[in-house]
Amino acid sequence: MALLKSLRNSSKPAHDLRHPLTRYPEVIKVVNSIEPDIKYKIFDFSKTSYTAEGIDDVVEFTKKTGLLAMLCQMESAIDYLLGVEVGLDTNARKNRSGLFLEKMVREAITELVGRHPDIKWLEQKSFKHVESEFGVSPPRSLRDRKFDHVVIAKGKATNIEVNFYGGTGSKPGEIVSSYINRGEVLSSAGWKFVWLTDGEGWKAMQNPLRVGVEHIDYVINAYLLRKGLLEKIVLG
Repeated sequence: MALLKSLRNSSKPAHDLRHPLTRYPEVIKVVNSIEPDIKYKIFDFSKTSYTAEGIDDVVEFTKKTGLLAMLCQMESAIDYLLGVEVGLDTNARKNRSGLFLEKMVREAITELVGRHPDIKWLEQKSFKHVESEFGVSPPRSLRDRKFDHVVIAKGKATNIEVNFYGGTGSKPGEIVSSYINRGEVLSSAGWKFVWLTDGEGWKAMQNPLRVGVEHIDYVINAYLLRKGLLEKIVLG
């Protein structure tokens, strides 16, 4: 990080960033690997040198994310990053990862709706709004309950609930039971139910996850979302 102090008050930061990246490629480790629009840019931290194209990619990323501007303004990049490291507690990491998963789902549905304009979509509403806005009746017991997403395609409604576990969660069994019940109630009314969940926490909570997979028609993770499975479920 000390190598990046040369960027402070730089009048041409993009040009000046290329110098340490060329001579000291290890500084790339301070650069995140995921762009804010969910497009993935993978950097190999083990390289001993980078091509001109590779350096251009890193510089472009730092410009778009605001990291380059930040490096040019801060007094001490080391002190700043140490402060960030101290502040990254488990809950904060879990919340950020959960928001990231929610963003992935939102963008996947947005793209789906863009390609199929006849699809209807509601987010973070109560089930009664589905009937008032689109004329699709939800189960009576769920009318006042909130949902993450409801997508209506070909006259078929699908409720999508998003859940992330970065660590061992509180009462995962109760959450799984509630989703099993919701899935059964929706299925009896002709709806589909998708539980989209992910996170390292499930490695230590395999039993409740297994129960969910066995009793819920559609349980998918971020990988399957990227592979287009959600679209197949909604349109199927």
